[in-house]
Amino acid sequence: MNKVKINRKRHILKSITWNLLAMTTTYFVLTMLPPYLDIPPISKDMALSLVVLDRVVKLLFYYFHERVWFSSNYGVIKDK
Repeated sequence: MNKVKINRKRHILKSITWNLLAMTTTYFVLTMLPPYLDIPPISKDMALSLVVLDRVVKLLFYYFHERVWFSSNYGVIKDK
């Protein structure tokens, strides 16, 4: 069984779209959740700064994580 080849641009786009979803989730958690946890609210500017920093770091980690899994044969069933 030949390994499927996928263009790296696919991994980059997948990383970016995942990050947009995760960034939105993080922003809502940082701005909406503090009042329910009895902690001081975080300003929207501070929340945005934390989201950007968080997403940049995790974008890099996710991309390399995706590439490692792509190069792995773990869980791939080969024809006999």
